[in-house]
Amino acid sequence: MDSKRAERDRRVNQAIALQEPDRVPFVPKTSGFYLIDAGISFYDAMKDARNMIPGFRKYMRDFEPDAVNIGGLYGIDTLEALGTNYLRWPGPTCNLPLDASFQHLDNVFLQDDEYEEFIADPTHVTLTKLLPRKYSSLKGLGKLYLREVYDAGFMADLAMFGDPEVKEALYALIRAGEAAAVRGAQMAEVRKAIADEGFSTMCQGTFFIPFDAFGDSIRGILRAVTDIYEYPDELKRAVDKITEMNVERLVKTYKSRGAQRVFLPLHCGVDEFMSPAAYEEFYWPCLKRSIDLIIENGMTPVCFCEGNYNTRLEILSQVPKGKVVFMFEKVDIQKAKDTVGKVACICGSVPNALLAFGTREQVIDATKQQLDILAPGGGFIMDCSLMLDNAKHENVEVWRETTLRYGKY
Repeated sequence: MDSKRAERDRRVNQAIALQEPDRVPFVPKTSGFYLIDAGISFYDAMKDARNMIPGFRKYMRDFEPDAVNIGGLYGIDTLEALGTNYLRWPGPTCNLPLDASFQHLDNVFLQDDEYEEFIADPTHVTLTKLLPRKYSSLKGLGKLYLREVYDAGFMADLAMFGDPEVKEALYALIRAGEAAAVRGAQMAEVRKAIADEGFSTMCQGTFFIPFDAFGDSIRGILRAVTDIYEYPDELKRAVDKITEMNVERLVKTYKSRGAQRVFLPLHCGVDEFMSPAAYEEFYWPCLKRSIDLIIENGMTPVCFCEGNYNTRLEILSQVPKGKVVFMFEKVDIQKAKDTVGKVACICGSVPNALLAFGTREQVIDATKQQLDILAPGGGFIMDCSLMLDNAKHENVEVWRETTLRYGKY
């Protein structure tokens, strides 16, 4: 590892440990900014991940962040092989402009009267109901019945694998699997290109906590949060079931890959969606379980608290000291410093809108305000409010310059 990379890594690690490095680390949550700034379309990046590499190189050479956030882009070939219907992506399939990002639709895939069936056997419901509803190419899976345990019954049921729709679903899975393998190899080249430039990635994996996984992918976010009041018992048992099935396995998977930090995007826990009491009862248990297990396995959870989070700060402060990073989109930064800042590293929340549309002076003022409140005593990383797509190059430049100039310890 070269000396500059080691210096950047040390700076980030010291901030996470609530120490004062030589200066505040500069680590923006980039998503599509490195593409847009380099004139690369989202379509090209989603079609072949290697098209990202020139954008990352330009971004790293122009701004020299202390760590690189890769962001997440789906592979178009995989989406199309599955007949994905809950996402829209750039290009002719969905008629979105080539330079548009993908869009996630908030659909309901599990109906009210299917809660108990899901809780009893989530694997079977996922295979035979949820996947066919989410992917048009997999509708044939709805004909499968894989609960038969007696050999004669299993042999009799094998005939369903000769059904044309079932066969088409299996072929679609094979095509999607092959496309996913190609995409994985391309992303390995992207990560190697970042390392070859002398930079480390901020996170080496993404983990969706059980409540968000259930809301995002199964029940729909709006239905999941209203279920707190309409189906509270069923919601709690479903989330507990997902926690039981997936959390430990996913954490150990990332550990086996050598991950140091794991990104947790928190979608459903915003102030507007549930009361503090509901947050503590329905959302916090699976989040806390995920945080604790990641730490127990020697990694650092990096939690992105999307939306307003002012009423959650006391609850978030229950984490082990110096072991967690919290990113905030909208929060009272002084209150965050006085609560969460005592036990966890905080990432700044310079508004994305300011970086996209603000003046140079406004960016400088906002950066100084973040530094004045959040930097003293350490435990602070300069960041933006959301995953960064659109921003003026000159605004990002002055944002970095101001951080380096006024963020020294």
